[in-house]
Amino acid sequence: MNVPFVDLKIQYQSIKKEIDSAIQSVIEETAFIGGKYVSEFEKKFTELYGVKHCISCANGTDSLYILMKMLGIGAGDEVITVANSWISSSET
Repeated sequence: MNVPFVDLKIQYQSIKKEIDSAIQSVIEETAFIGGKYVSEFEKKFTELYGVKHCISCANGTDSLYILMKMLGIGAGDEVITVANSWISSSET
């Protein structure tokens, strides 16, 4: 029995036009690090969650690293994560 992890095709098809348009806009802007889209995301995130600051990261590994440093988690500390996570959850 094959149980798919996540069916991204179905998710993508339901929002394809919106996603493709957003990707095209970023490509045309050629600001892949920082830029107006990142600033807009960080601003909307702070408003949505009622927080003072938002720092977007390049990937989940970066965000996990920053979070664990902020919380003082280091070598030898026990961190429990979900079974279907990515390898960086246990390596960071």
